[in-house]
Amino acid sequence: MNTNKISNNKIDLFFAVTVLLGAAVYISLIFNNNLWVDEAFTASIIRCPLPEVWSRTAADTLPPFYNFFGKALTVLFGYSAPVMKFGSVLPMIGALILGAFPVRRQFGTLTSALFMAFLLSMPNFYYYAVEIRMYSWGIFCVTGAAVFAHYALSSGRKKYWALFTFFTVLSGYVHHFAFVSAGMLWLFTLILLIFPGLMHKKQDMPESVFKRLRPWALSLFCTFVLYFPCGLLTVYQIKNASSYFSMTPLTVHSFLSDLRFPFVTHFTVLSALILLLAADAIFSGLLHIFAENILPQPALKNSTALAGLIFAAVFYATLFFGYAVSILAGSSMFTARYLVPSLGVFWLGVAVLLSYDVQNIPKIKYLKPIMTSIIIFLIVITGIVTYTSQFKSEYAKGVDEMTAFFDENLGPDDGYIIYENSYQIENCFRYYYPDLKKYDWESARETKGTVWYFAVDGFKKELEEAHTFGYNMQYIEHISFDRYSFDLYRADPISQ
Repeated sequence: MNTNKISNNKIDLFFAVTVLLGAAVYISLIFNNNLWVDEAFTASIIRCPLPEVWSRTAADTLPPFYNFFGKALTVLFGYSAPVMKFGSVLPMIGALILGAFPVRRQFGTLTSALFMAFLLSMPNFYYYAVEIRMYSWGIFCVTGAAVFAHYALSSGRKKYWALFTFFTVLSGYVHHFAFVSAGMLWLFTLILLIFPGLMHKKQDMPESVFKRLRPWALSLFCTFVLYFPCGLLTVYQIKNASSYFSMTPLTVHSFLSDLRFPFVTHFTVLSALILLLAADAIFSGLLHIFAENILPQPALKNSTALAGLIFAAVFYATLFFGYAVSILAGSSMFTARYLVPSLGVFWLGVAVLLSYDVQNIPKIKYLKPIMTSIIIFLIVITGIVTYTSQFKSEYAKGVDEMTAFFDENLGPDDGYIIYENSYQIENCFRYYYPDLKKYDWESARETKGTVWYFAVDGFKKELEEAHTFGYNMQYIEHISFDRYSFDLYRADPISQ
């Protein structure tokens, strides 16, 4: 029996088991009913009948894929927060599969293991893996586009150009900035095709530039054709909802904050160590490229370091694009979460560069095991911190206590009053209790049931107006769920 085949089968089994274990870790975070306003908004669309899902999607500012995927999932498995959260976990499992098999075949076992470890440890992944939004799908699509772009460039095979096209188009139907990040990959592949000396030794230089560009151009044409319907919808959405794109003003401080977005754990020392790990990998990659392309001595052309740098650069190219467009438009059209789709390919780049570093550590006694141990320790600690933080957030008891109280005490004719700045709690309650009607003090008399008052910090004056409108306020309890809290009162009419 071929011992190499047995060994390969064992490695395949190891990575398959790792995917299953990683999937179990992600899935362990979905069994709760904690939602914030953006999730509640998406969930409210998914709850609608199919024609209304379409009309509300068209009235929104985001592409249609996630809403219709969520609708299909809830039709099959029932409408609930865990089902919708599972819909966000699926692409993260897909990213693990990409790491276990296509990445391993292209970049080796160490890169594959590091990338999968990053997916299960680095900041933001657990948060967006279970958020009822489209960002985890963006991570999967952009990562898939990067992996198969590299396959297409290195092999030239049509099926890999087709897969590159598929993941790019899907990214466009998932999120506008996922499409931007995938677009950066097309720009980088164009540069590499025009300047093949970046990848090849002179004697291995491929055919003429026009022949090299033919599959790229054909694939790009197919991308535009397949994306065109979504592009029309996007133009319609922006035309009818341009005011939506007035976000927090972009500043030098916000730019610097966005630069460190992949590393933030809310533990300063740990964040700094993660940043140093990534920076070391990127700097080493730059040195390698300099050595083999600039220095006079002959060097073995190896596209591994270049691929890692390009993957990591997608994140920063997306960041610069977002700020540039906002400056040109004269309005803030960008926020840090739009970088999330590029996080997968960023950490893939770091994994490629870091594995290259580890494999080329100078042969000094104990240096390699020491460096390897440091990397493993940092990944494990980061994974523990990010997972436990997300677990505590997902399974905070407040939401269960809140729904238990209202399930027991709400009557069919009850209503509520709330005054808040951005309508976030109100929009969340459209998910939790869609039939509960909102009133203000002037219209509260219309309800035949109990009037509940949600007292939010900063709106004390409105609470004090209750007596003016003929109500005595009976304090019930403090309510909290996800990132929100308020004091609950019952408004009892003053006897005439």
